[in-house]
Amino acid sequence: MLDNNFSKILVGIDGSDSSFNAANYATDLSVKFNSEIILLSIVPSKIHHGDSSGVFGMVSQSYLSDYKKDAEKWFKEIINHLNNEGTFEIDKKIKTDIITTPFSIAASILNYAEERDVDLIIICTRGNSGLKKMLLGSVASDIVVYSYCPVL
Repeated sequence: MLDNNFSKILVGIDGSDSSFNAANYATDLSVKFNSEIILLSIVPSKIHHGDSSGVFGMVSQSYLSDYKKDAEKWFKEIINHLNNEGTFEIDKKIKTDIITTPFSIAASILNYAEERDVDLIIICTRGNSGLKKMLLGSVASDIVVYSYCPVL
């Protein structure tokens, strides 16, 4: 029997089918635990080189703007899908947020989760970032290693 009460569940959304599936898992758990769901999308403001040599360059403002528009579409698609399923009152259970960070995506997710007292992080293992070929390492792996709360 589960002892934990997941009152806040954070889901990383990057536009991939895997991240949409993660949102579905969050919905199922939210129904079971009467949890709030936070859909979070993070856009890096800097492109880091694959080693410790530092920053490779800044992301253009047009890229940031386009990413934010895409993230809003992803959130809307997820919420519309859940509304069609009739699972629960979406407006009261789901919050969305898009943040920009010069730091790693994993560190930003973990900081965001800790600041908001999240009880569970749900993240997909394969993303759809436009920069994924330039970023080395696994966001999901880092989150599992460094998270203070359970990760699915």
